[in-house]
Amino acid sequence: MKKSNINMGFNNCNERVSIDVASDYCDIVTDERLVNTLQGPTAQEKNVNEPRQGAYVPIQLNESVVRVPTEPRTTRDTCIRLKQHKWPILAFVCGVILTLVIVVPVMVSKSPSTENDDHAGYSFALKFDRKSTHSLRFMSDDNTVLGNTFTKETPNPVNHPEQFNYYKGTIGDRCLTSTSKMYFEIKFSYDILKTLNNNNLVLEVGVASRKQIDSRQFVGNHGWSFTIQNCNTEICLVANQASSNTNTVKILSHSNTAGTFATGRLGFFVNMDRNEFSVIDKDNSKILYTLTKVVSADQLCLAFGVYNPHLLQAKLEIMYSYDFTMVPITNVVA
Repeated sequence: MKKSNINMGFNNCNERVSIDVASDYCDIVTDERLVNTLQGPTAQEKNVNEPRQGAYVPIQLNESVVRVPTEPRTTRDTCIRLKQHKWPILAFVCGVILTLVIVVPVMVSKSPSTENDDHAGYSFALKFDRKSTHSLRFMSDDNTVLGNTFTKETPNPVNHPEQFNYYKGTIGDRCLTSTSKMYFEIKFSYDILKTLNNNNLVLEVGVASRKQIDSRQFVGNHGWSFTIQNCNTEICLVANQASSNTNTVKILSHSNTAGTFATGRLGFFVNMDRNEFSVIDKDNSKILYTLTKVVSADQLCLAFGVYNPHLLQAKLEIMYSYDFTMVPITNVVA
């Protein structure tokens, strides 16, 4: 009779295993029921162990069958959550990519690594004076590029009642005072279309009386200037002082024939405390030449000329400029 009760107990357990996932829980319940129905420790031990030998296999089989599909639950849950939150995840990934592509380069470009940062407190925007520009010369939209021909970069001819009639160029939009100490850098380029001869001019950077600039096509005749021009079979940089003193400063190109193209950068420093005008070689940061006795009863201005559009294409561009008037210096090497 006791054995029959035990079998009934295990049969109930098997039915519960087919319904519930937790087979171990069923075993615990069966054991408790046997302890309550059997008398004595010996009978309890005998009857409990005896039927479990027959019921052990199906219980383990049922348990394994139930547990197999629950093992990859973590992976499935992860996939479900990824699908539920795919848009926020995509937005986060796109944000990271945009940060790397846009923000980081901008931060790098703004880092204090350029040569201009050392004098940033003295920087000012020197530009060409549009209203003074000769009608046959062309300028960029921002007034920083002057050319002798119409190009995409210099598309604007000038038509103004105050423009020059003789001088083939313009002046700077800031003239000099008796204490001016001004440094600026020019990027130049020229492309020779026909072979040059004599002393054909390419371009000019000078200082001259505002009243006299438009009296000639070349301020080196009455003022102080540095010109790029033809020198026999070469293109050279020449210092000019009222035509009485002309000196070849540097050979820029050993060819003056059609197809010759050159570009470069030159620095200029005007020190009116010492009445000097210097040109600086940007390739080696050395002063190439200094014009002295830069003095006039009239106001002095910077002059910029570009010449001979039928022979070549020439361009001047102001890169940057500094005002060192309040700084106790005699010259600069930039």
